[in-house]
Amino acid sequence: MGDVDISENNKKAIYDVSLGIVNKLLHGPMQHLKCDATENRTLSDILGNMHALNRIFSLDKEMEDKLQAKIEQNQKQSSRGQSVSAKFS
Repeated sequence: MGDVDISENNKKAIYDVSLGIVNKLLHGPMQHLKCDATENRTLSDILGNMHALNRIFSLDKEMEDKLQAKIEQNQKQSSRGQSVSAKFS
């Protein structure tokens, strides 16, 4: 392609349309990743969505591994706390 002069207004319009397309594409996946206490999502649902996004966008698996390790650590700690409280009941 040759040299094309694009006005600032056209550049802004192209940017705005591109941003809108990207936001529209990512809206659904981002909503599935967001989780709060009012939603009934399981850990496997959340990790499944994260894994799908990692595959789609070739993202590093490091964050998922850290999250999984932290969750397992919390589960071990809470199960130890429950067994200790059961002994004193």
